[in-house]
Amino acid sequence: MSKRLYIMNPKAHGGKGARAWNRFKRLCPDPIESQQVIVTERPGHARDIAASAQRCDILVAVGGDGTVGEVMSGIMDREASGPSLAILPTGTGNDIARQVGITCLADAVAALQHEQAQPFDLVRIDCQRQGASAQGYGFLFGCAGFSASSAMRPWMKRFLGAKAAYRLAILLEILLYRAPHMAVCVQGRTFEGPTYMVIAGNAEYSGGGSVRMSPDAKTNDCIMNITIVSALPRRRVITQLFPKIAKGTHIHEPEVSYFTGQRIEVESCPPVVVDVDGDVFGTTPATFTLCPHAVRIICPPATEN
Repeated sequence: MSKRLYIMNPKAHGGKGARAWNRFKRLCPDPIESQQVIVTERPGHARDIAASAQRCDILVAVGGDGTVGEVMSGIMDREASGPSLAILPTGTGNDIARQVGITCLADAVAALQHEQAQPFDLVRIDCQRQGASAQGYGFLFGCAGFSASSAMRPWMKRFLGAKAAYRLAILLEILLYRAPHMAVCVQGRTFEGPTYMVIAGNAEYSGGGSVRMSPDAKTNDCIMNITIVSALPRRRVITQLFPKIAKGTHIHEPEVSYFTGQRIEVESCPPVVVDVDGDVFGTTPATFTLCPHAVRIICPPATEN
């Protein structure tokens, strides 16, 4: 068995993640020693642990998408080739885990027993954060402009569940958001004008599996799916754009450009939020760059390529 380090977020799913962790330990046939577990104490702690952890072959992210994202970013921060990533989904949405075939604790146990890693793409995000340059990595998407995360509150997921919480946050943010002027550069092409949002997509579904943001996107095809949504009236946003995003048919709207690429640069006036996998990460200006097969994730046997 490979050497593992479990990085556990005890606050995942409003504290319910700790109970899921205890259930996992009862299901797991391999003993877990105390020195194999580090409990996170603050935002960003999981990334720091993953970046500096020594003498381990597998880093197990125990938490939701935020924790998994931090561990992935920590692996990418390492100078040399890093360990593989395993996921124990104890969060609310668990979109990243779902994308690699892990839908429950039993899937996580099976993946760790199998210990077969598959390569997946990531999107690198370079932007501004608290007045300084910041870099992070997204598995699902990176987005500049409209972001439901800006209106999301912890109680929403806890009491409504992931899907209903995202829908409520989307509605609240629509009522407040004003489309800025953006300049978007993609491989020699420039889009300029009032722009609602720009999405660098790596996975087809997000938002607790309820939003088909980047139709037909695949997490291991070495392609980034780019969506540019021009400004449109609020009524159309509510009645047409976002209902169609749930089905993935928004890409056929006249205000939407949808294509593939490897890198996209976004500037806006005023600066707007940059969202990474459902969490606010920073602000524009931002660059989104595809990192092909950048991370290896331990998957259940049924999801092998």
